[in-house]
Amino acid sequence: PLSVYVVSGGETTSKDTNESGPIAFDGVEDLTTLERRVQAAANNGQMTLVEFTADWCVSCEVIKREVFGDPTVKNELQDVQRLSIDVTDYDASDKVIMQKFNVVGPPTLMWFGPDGQERRNARIIGELDAEAFLERFDQARRTTNDTTGSNT
Repeated sequence: PLSVYVVSGGETTSKDTNESGPIAFDGVEDLTTLERRVQAAANNGQMTLVEFTADWCVSCEVIKREVFGDPTVKNELQDVQRLSIDVTDYDASDKVIMQKFNVVGPPTLMWFGPDGQERRNARIIGELDAEAFLERFDQARRTTNDTTGSNT
């Protein structure tokens, strides 16, 4: 009788948008990998979104469901590299990354422009909805397109 609550085996595992779940992120384990991936995207003129998350972070789950599951957000992020740093265990590697970027804890979302530099003015700390997320994304893109200088 409980079979109606069991997830069927036919769910998609697409790395991009899928109909039922949030958009996917690639996991990153250490600072060297993070910096290499951000630079590789920058070399291709691509923005990067980095999320700090943890299993115990209730707000992270809300963002995952309500923001990264939103069809408009999923569509807007198609050309953005998406990286996730899971700080559930808060090990030495997590501490190094968090200290490097002055991240207090999850949820924190950071934008890196196609120049490989963080758009600090568009950083997201805490819970927000899809509309506010898209406003910050637009802010990060405007900063990216601003030729007057860096905003770091």
